[in-house]
Amino acid sequence: MRVLIAGAGEVGFRVGRDLVYRGHEVTLVDSNPSSVKRAQTLDAQVFKGNAASAKFLMEEASIKDADLFIGVTGKDVVNLVGCSLAKKMGCSTIARLNNPDIIDLPSDYDHKQLFGVDAFVSPDELSMHRIWQILSRPALTRLEHFSVGSLRILEIRLNDSSPSVGRPLSNIKLPPHCRIALIAREEGVTIPSEQDILMPRDRILVLLSENSELEELSDSLGIPKEITSERNIKRLMIAGTSRIALNLAKQVHEDPKYEDIEVYVTEPDPILAENASSVLPEGVRVLVGSSTDRHFLREEGIRYEDLFVAATDREDWNVLSCLLAKKEGAKRTVALVYQTELEYVIQDTGIDTLINPKRVTVNAIVNRATSTDKIEGMEELEGGEASVREFLIKKNSKNIGIPIEKLGVPEKTLIAMFNRDGDAIFPDEEFILNEGDHVLVFTLKGKLPEVEKFFY
Repeated sequence: MRVLIAGAGEVGFRVGRDLVYRGHEVTLVDSNPSSVKRAQTLDAQVFKGNAASAKFLMEEASIKDADLFIGVTGKDVVNLVGCSLAKKMGCSTIARLNNPDIIDLPSDYDHKQLFGVDAFVSPDELSMHRIWQILSRPALTRLEHFSVGSLRILEIRLNDSSPSVGRPLSNIKLPPHCRIALIAREEGVTIPSEQDILMPRDRILVLLSENSELEELSDSLGIPKEITSERNIKRLMIAGTSRIALNLAKQVHEDPKYEDIEVYVTEPDPILAENASSVLPEGVRVLVGSSTDRHFLREEGIRYEDLFVAATDREDWNVLSCLLAKKEGAKRTVALVYQTELEYVIQDTGIDTLINPKRVTVNAIVNRATSTDKIEGMEELEGGEASVREFLIKKNSKNIGIPIEKLGVPEKTLIAMFNRDGDAIFPDEEFILNEGDHVLVFTLKGKLPEVEKFFY
């Protein structure tokens, strides 16, 4: 597939990198010299130019030869103009939408026909969706874009008293439909084997199917039952008046399911606080003060907050706010971060959940672009240090009819789950692959080429 990407910033570069890696012909266009220079490290064509210029796209970037156009610049108008032109050329189109208000039209309008966009991807909406999941079950993350059913990941930090500490995984009895898929420690991230021994302060990711009996995990891993129980959030404090912050406050307040949740928004700028009050429902309290001020947090009862979400446009404030909130007694914290490197550095600082709008956007775009590709789904974990991939076993696969124990699975790779005819299966070593199986695989970043070669 020939793909033309408008925008070679963080999102465009990573989308291009993933598509090149998967064997597609990629062209990137950007007007920023530093972005162009970085993109030239990829095995792709790179042009410096204006992605909103029809003349440039047609004569220089050869948009007429592309199968797919992806507009991921920081300017929505540029993305929409590029998509509109690409659609006229016969391309499929995907547009990153930084401000959803730009296409806020009456429902009787055909957005696809009007803008020439087959799929919109909004970082705000994707991040909101992730936060929304936390509201219903705070410790759970739902894996999107996979055909193997409604999968969830439970993140647990082990302490000294956990009955699983000091024991190899082979001696830990987990409930059905559960598997420890990843271990994160100070020295790094690893895909566990049966011989790995769990240690205090390990942060483990447990893969769960929709049928998993979550409460049973408390016996095997020593975690409080309230972690796995349904929503127990009564107080929500949101730091910032960004679009994500205001939309979250409004939607939580107006959702009948969450009518018993008290919602607070903090903003240090009195003018921005007043503006927020004017657009938010009357029941949402707007507090004038800084979430990086521990005295302010104490005065406003941060120790009573069940969930604290730092959603300002400054990731340094978000990180500091969450660290302070956690130290002062907030039960669970969520921080928006925008740099993958920072996400990786701070993931073990005590902040419960990090959400990177750029990373979730890349995942969504690549999954949309390659929905008919040999890799059915993909998602990065731990700031890109690990990933989960879904592979489709085709009739010419060399692995058909062979038990897992004899496949020679690459090191630090876990075949975690199968979807066979709609049934979610957690395989043992005697499990045999069949044509048509969808296989969910966890692996480390450096192992991806070996893993893909293994399946294809």
